[in-house]
Amino acid sequence: MAARKRSSRRVHRKIRTSRPARRKTRVSRRVARPRAVRRGVNLKRSRVRNLKRQGARQRANKLVKRSRPIIRPKAPPKRVMARRNLKASEKKMSRRPRRVGPPPSPRMERRAGGGLGVGVTAAAVAAGAFLALKTNSAHPDIYSDVSSLEYSLGELEERAGFSELEADISSLDSTLNHALNLLESAREKGYRYEKDLEEIAYDAMNRWQEIRDGVRRDVQQQADLMRGNISAMDAHIQRLNNVLDNPSAAMPILGDTQNEINRFMGSIRDAENNIEGAYSDIEAKAGGLNTRLTRIHWMLTQLEEASFELDKDEDMVRAVVARWDYEGKDDPEGLLFLTNQRLIFERKEKVATKKVLFITTASELVQKMMISQKLANIQENKAHSKGLFGHHDFLEAVFADAKIGKISFHLNGQDSEEWARLIRDAKSGKIEEDRTTGAGLSFSDLTGALTAADIVELQGEVNELQDEMMLQDTRREISELENEVHSLERDISELRSRGYAVEKSLEADIQVLTSQWVRIKGRAETTLEHQTRLLSEQMSAIQSKMGELAGLTDKAAAARPLFIQLKSAIASAEAQAEAAEDTVLDQYDEYADEVESLSAHFDWIDWMLDAISTASFKLLATESGVAAVEATWEPPGLEPENGILFLTDQRILWEEREGNFELKIEAAVQQIVDVKESKDETSGDEYLTVEIESDAPVRKAHFE
Repeated sequence: MAARKRSSRRVHRKIRTSRPARRKTRVSRRVARPRAVRRGVNLKRSRVRNLKRQGARQRANKLVKRSRPIIRPKAPPKRVMARRNLKASEKKMSRRPRRVGPPPSPRMERRAGGGLGVGVTAAAVAAGAFLALKTNSAHPDIYSDVSSLEYSLGELEERAGFSELEADISSLDSTLNHALNLLESAREKGYRYEKDLEEIAYDAMNRWQEIRDGVRRDVQQQADLMRGNISAMDAHIQRLNNVLDNPSAAMPILGDTQNEINRFMGSIRDAENNIEGAYSDIEAKAGGLNTRLTRIHWMLTQLEEASFELDKDEDMVRAVVARWDYEGKDDPEGLLFLTNQRLIFERKEKVATKKVLFITTASELVQKMMISQKLANIQENKAHSKGLFGHHDFLEAVFADAKIGKISFHLNGQDSEEWARLIRDAKSGKIEEDRTTGAGLSFSDLTGALTAADIVELQGEVNELQDEMMLQDTRREISELENEVHSLERDISELRSRGYAVEKSLEADIQVLTSQWVRIKGRAETTLEHQTRLLSEQMSAIQSKMGELAGLTDKAAAARPLFIQLKSAIASAEAQAEAAEDTVLDQYDEYADEVESLSAHFDWIDWMLDAISTASFKLLATESGVAAVEATWEPPGLEPENGILFLTDQRILWEEREGNFELKIEAAVQQIVDVKESKDETSGDEYLTVEIESDAPVRKAHFE
């Protein structure tokens, strides 16, 4: 898992698009910011949420036949691309998968005169900075190439410190501690099922404690080794600085230096993968554990707020947001509860009590139990999938009571097949096999003796929790989204001025998004304030307990029970904050995806315009670019060549970008006979085969 996760942060290709961008690069709301150690679980949630959003947007794009890339280009196109020499027999075996997922975090910024800027991480400094590349002294013909090399050097400096592995180690510490807090809290609140939680948690913790110090030593050793190896780069940089005003002398050194960087980056990647292999399965278990326990705490909160109480010896098994499906717009919404004795549906929704011109001006919460049936009264239950893509889960239950009969529940976010199985197991009594015995290690067993330092550390956790309970990240996200919405009109105006003449509907898209923002922002902020008020009550109780604990600093034995209670309360509060964030996110998530998709599309257009501006050919007076992408042309029987494939509204072109630029393929779109796409399922590489009319210089072109 760690290797796959990290693949979203690395560039696996030798071709680099690495010159600093002219347009201001936005910081996506999905890019995780550096946080304190306890934030590891939030970073994990962010990754999961990002994957869900990408999948939903890809399905939407297919539905409306819209081609808008999700991943933004990392930087504008590089003028000269490194040659990839492969034997024909090695081609398929050696191709690396493309980068997928969110874009990497913004890299180091440089001062105008070259050298390291303020963006350099501590790890990069520890790895040793390179001799400054005098980019501003470069001849105009090679300026962009030198800028690209400078960027590559900065990336190498950053990666050589293995700071991403250090962050992984801290994140795994946080994730495991958070999981243990959540587990202890869930058991204290009365959740009795899913007995494998303890085994997974303690096995992961014990294994991590055994290898953690060794992993840290390996990281340090690799950083020290790389620091010594890359010092040889200074000789290349010194030679290059001496000839930056002479393009013919500088070009060979530029190529040699880039090749050295590629070699070092490959060594770093191999070392990272080897180290990650030691703990990737532990990381996967810890992440899955946090996901399950967060869901359990949400269920426990819903039960605490319910309008009914459980009977003696009755325990909750599962809960889910659901709608009683009457196939009408006024279907009651609420929560479906499964216990070891009953199936319960509680209506819980806000209902408008006053409207002005179809706008709700007053509402009230309606909460009441509508169905409470013993499991023995369920004659049949089965799962259904509905919707265009089959992603809507429905649970159908037939009751012995004729007045109720058959009911269909639309489940929100949980698998109906799993619900059907749980009902059968609860009805047969098999569910009791999954009841925890309460035996095994406790959290206090793992934490050891309580010290004054532990209490001080806990105070820090409470202080940090304050921001989380105020939903500060969500507030910032809404603010960033608003800025992005307001920048769309300016962005399209800039692209039009640079010659982008197609997609005349873009201005209308922006106008619609802008007009929708006021309503969506108001709805999101109203929900945000409501959730914040609910969380503030819980936070007040935690702060009160923390004050009491601080008074027992010199009485460790007396403080231990309160310390454990407070750890449990913090874990529960974090789970509630996560659920509250998701509630607010639901108010604007689909809208934000549309804005993000359009913004990413603009970045790709900008990338294309940069590629055209640096090309050896010129567009016709009435011609507009449509798309451009790095592509390797594979002529039959010859070595593959690197370059850029262009599509305009009149032509398809492929330009070699190894050394001197050369336009090798050019055809009018009317000459294209057929286009076929394919994909290597093993490597993930994507291919395009273009067939052109017989009178063209190239009749068939195969691109990776």
